[in-house]
Amino acid sequence: MRPMDPVERSPQEHGRAALIAAIVGELQGLSLSSDRIGAAFAARHDLHQTDFRALTAITRAERLGDPLTGRRLADALQLSQAAVSYLVDRLAASGHVWREPDPRDRRQTLLRIGARGREVAGSFFGPLAVTHEAALAPYSAADLELCLRFLADVNGALTAFGEGPSPGDTSVI
Repeated sequence: MRPMDPVERSPQEHGRAALIAAIVGELQGLSLSSDRIGAAFAARHDLHQTDFRALTAITRAERLGDPLTGRRLADALQLSQAAVSYLVDRLAASGHVWREPDPRDRRQTLLRIGARGREVAGSFFGPLAVTHEAALAPYSAADLELCLRFLADVNGALTAFGEGPSPGDTSVI
């Protein structure tokens, strides 16, 4: 099935297409804002942007109850395991993270946020949480549930897109 030519769209479809374009534009703006804020924060705390991204990923994984291994952090940051090993060594030496033996597999280590990492994360995520709370205050619980579903769907689609097409799939080239 070929996509409908924009000229062939009904008024309702034009409205929907315009809304989707506006949403995509806001998502792009959100991504750029997040990158800019993260870069400024990293510079303020003598961190590389990759260090900040690693701390964010490790903090998020801990919050979700699924701590990262070095391999999973490498996958999340799209870095080699050697690069992540160096990164984690640097973050461990500065007290931002520590390694813990994985109780399910002693050959693996789990990455945990250290005291310095919690301090740095708190100084960033605390004020950011206040900002988020203020921005979301006007929305009802039902609105927020819809927003959460939307963001989860978009994040899932972006994750799948980032993993690339499956072998033999010629639809995304």
